[in-house]
Amino acid sequence: MSQDIVDVSLDDYLAQAGQPDAFVEADNTFVITNDDEALWAMRRLAQAQRHIDKVTAQAQVEIDRINAWVEANTTDNQNTVNYFDRILGDYLMSVRENEADGRKSLSFPDGTVSSRTTQPKVAVEDLEAFLAWAESNGHTEWVRVKREADVSAIKKVADYNGVEVIDPLTGSVISGLSHTEGGISVTVKVAD
Repeated sequence: MSQDIVDVSLDDYLAQAGQPDAFVEADNTFVITNDDEALWAMRRLAQAQRHIDKVTAQAQVEIDRINAWVEANTTDNQNTVNYFDRILGDYLMSVRENEADGRKSLSFPDGTVSSRTTQPKVAVEDLEAFLAWAESNGHTEWVRVKREADVSAIKKVADYNGVEVIDPLTGSVISGLSHTEGGISVTVKVAD
């Protein structure tokens, strides 16, 4: 038995052995002409995809390990950061509220603590309830209506002339629309 067959995986051997003579990887001009060549091409695609999946899985294992290390080594410090952030903020608020001092920020060699006045905010927590309330209480000016083309309705009735979309009632070209012919979608899926 040849040594070059023994030292390779079955996947690699089949990919090498089934390679069509006309295939040259660098020139991107190979065209599949029969089922045997398609079988070989699918095998090469599947082999490459499995390699990508393997590398991605290996990387994810390392990423998970790094994330676990980061979490284990930062939890205590994050608690410290949160604690001092809170008490420095509390101190600045007491300084800011003190009429004799009134500073809005504190500057230290290791950092600053600053404050600013923010605008009040309104959050919509139940959109349907608000819309019903606004309509029944005469505040429709508080509701924005999003205007957009109903492409589904247009496709059901419009006529086409190349890239133009034609109004079926008037025969005129509809401004702002274009048409693209549908076609056949091809999907290549590697078996699990």
